[in-house]
Amino acid sequence: MLNIIAFAAVALSQAPSLSCPVMGGPVATNSKTVEYAGSKYSFCCPSCDISFAKSPAKYVALQSKAGNTSGVFLYDPVSHNRLDLDKAKAFKDFAGTRYPFESQEDLAKFEKAPRKFASLPEREALYCPVSKEKVSSYSKASDYADHDGIRFYFCCPGCSGKFLKDPEKYLAGANKQPHQFRGRLGNPDAKFKLALVKEFIKAPSVIGLDENSKSAPQSDSASVTKVKFDKYEAELRVPEEGLFAGEEIDVEFRVVDTTQKDAIEQGFKGVGAIETTAVMTMPSMLGMPEARPKVHREGVPGEYGIELYFPHGGDFKIDLALDIPGVGVKNISFKVDVKDERASKVAKVQPYRLEVVDWPKMVMAGEPTELKMRVVDTKTGIAQTTFDEAHTKFFHLMIASKDLNWFVHEHPEMSADGTWSIKQTFPAGGQYWVYGDVAPSGKGSRVLISKVSVMGAKPTWDTALRLSRTATDGGLKGELSTLEPIQIGRRATIQVKLFDVGSGQPAGDTVKWLGAAGHMMIFHQDGQTVVHSHPAEDEENNALVKQGVVRFSGRFPKPGIYKVYGQFDWHGAVRTLGFAVEVK
Repeated sequence: MLNIIAFAAVALSQAPSLSCPVMGGPVATNSKTVEYAGSKYSFCCPSCDISFAKSPAKYVALQSKAGNTSGVFLYDPVSHNRLDLDKAKAFKDFAGTRYPFESQEDLAKFEKAPRKFASLPEREALYCPVSKEKVSSYSKASDYADHDGIRFYFCCPGCSGKFLKDPEKYLAGANKQPHQFRGRLGNPDAKFKLALVKEFIKAPSVIGLDENSKSAPQSDSASVTKVKFDKYEAELRVPEEGLFAGEEIDVEFRVVDTTQKDAIEQGFKGVGAIETTAVMTMPSMLGMPEARPKVHREGVPGEYGIELYFPHGGDFKIDLALDIPGVGVKNISFKVDVKDERASKVAKVQPYRLEVVDWPKMVMAGEPTELKMRVVDTKTGIAQTTFDEAHTKFFHLMIASKDLNWFVHEHPEMSADGTWSIKQTFPAGGQYWVYGDVAPSGKGSRVLISKVSVMGAKPTWDTALRLSRTATDGGLKGELSTLEPIQIGRRATIQVKLFDVGSGQPAGDTVKWLGAAGHMMIFHQDGQTVVHSHPAEDEENNALVKQGVVRFSGRFPKPGIYKVYGQFDWHGAVRTLGFAVEVK
């Protein structure tokens, strides 16, 4: 019969001391903390965490059998919500683990059937099937749900409810996402197999945390830099300091034959003479044109280089078609997490720059002026003349006053020599930011920045950048919110609820503009950081649009105030709603 160890429910400060899962003694106050199977563990001395990581299930079982409690579950086992342990209403120790509860009602339910609520599936997925993204750690998940013998950890509140209503819908959608799903795993006795990435479905895993901290900094994405295929292995050699937005970099990768030992160097023999083509995309921003970076051979067989440029931070996918001599084409993918642009006192040379040409010395406010621009290759000094289309246009021109409180979004036309032109009337004197969102052929999207000065009277609008999450234009009102707290450098879901001012009802009758349900431009207060985002095009988001809810994906790379413009086509005109949020 199972020996169950259970203490009366008490406050955390009054609970018996936790035991080191390896040695069984009291844990040290400065111990490292690791996560395993939804719980966190501390240790009595250095190196215990290393031993624990090799066989966590064994050590947890040993301490449970000895009557010790060694782990603290991070969730209420009844509601499945992740808790701030300091705010838990009660705790109860059961079978070697301390469980927190967000209410006395949940505690009572647990006490009636502890084995039911404390059961642990053999498999888990630190992966949200609703948002289709990796969850970086147990302590970053919002909650969990069990389905078909697998515990899924979700990225944000609300996802688990959607998933449990129709799990097959979200799991079946995996087959439509080749950039994320590569194989089939699951319980052979299950009603259907789950098409999920292998690295996401596995036995409960150990995740390390910073010393004395609740959570270590985690990436938004699951980087994949080593790929095995047939008898080959390819590894992308990402620099130790990582990859950064706004910088050109030549990243090497090596392809080896794992059936042939290298007679000179350790490891396997490199596979030479591979002809390779590459395509780079950003899965979280499907509307962004793909880049086709150049791939070249290095001087050593098996060594190759990819010339990469990332327009902004986030997760990028690099698909390679490897034409191996005598074998044929093999398709593999790497996934990399790109950090936001790093601060540097040295000016970076960008691959392209936006030049305003033939700008008159005296441009007066209120008078139409021809704005001419060129996208210039900084290495050659030659104007770019070929571009990839993004959301039905080859050039998205955004102009904003220096204070960011006046804004337009236009689409100039290009002449044969690469000069883009448009008539523009500026409303007041002062400096204006000129942003060109373009995709030079095969190079992917990027936002290039320039400036112009205009003579004339001072602005009539309020030039202070005031925080606001509501805005109105032409009878359309918008309320901006985020589905999760904004964290610097992390992707956030930005939601705009639209209302008809006249009726007060949700405005679910917007129509697509430039191929999307809406456009969102996010400007940092310094004018130098810009994100152009569009809503996801899927069944769920299309249904939300009909309810007057439009969701965008945005990333805020540094602290400060951000001006956010949402644009929607409603009742025959494009409405521009300006918001401002602060990120700390």
